[in-house]
Amino acid sequence: MAEATSRCHCSVPRCSNNKQRQPYLSFHAFPSFEYDRNKWVLAIRRDQSPTFTIHRGSTFVCSRHFTDANYTSATGRKRLRKGAVPSRFLWNNWGETSRESSLCTKSL
Repeated sequence: MAEATSRCHCSVPRCSNNKQRQPYLSFHAFPSFEYDRNKWVLAIRRDQSPTFTIHRGSTFVCSRHFTDANYTSATGRKRLRKGAVPSRFLWNNWGETSRESSLCTKSL
């Protein structure tokens, strides 16, 4: 079990989240349908190449990159909605908290 957990990490550039260090996050596998999968690849700014290949069961995006609106809890369990696309990234200024901003300002 520990082996599988250690391999579960986020594929988004500049995101270092993994299941071992952030067990409270959920990690979502890329969609199996090519059209939806390509939307995710474009959204996270990755190109499928020899350095990045999507493997079923080992390529994930963590829950930090999805909005609350991307989830449903109709069954009582929080699940990613069909058609949801990750949209929260450092490059679009999501993730920069006021604490992080103040630390950057103080170091200047």
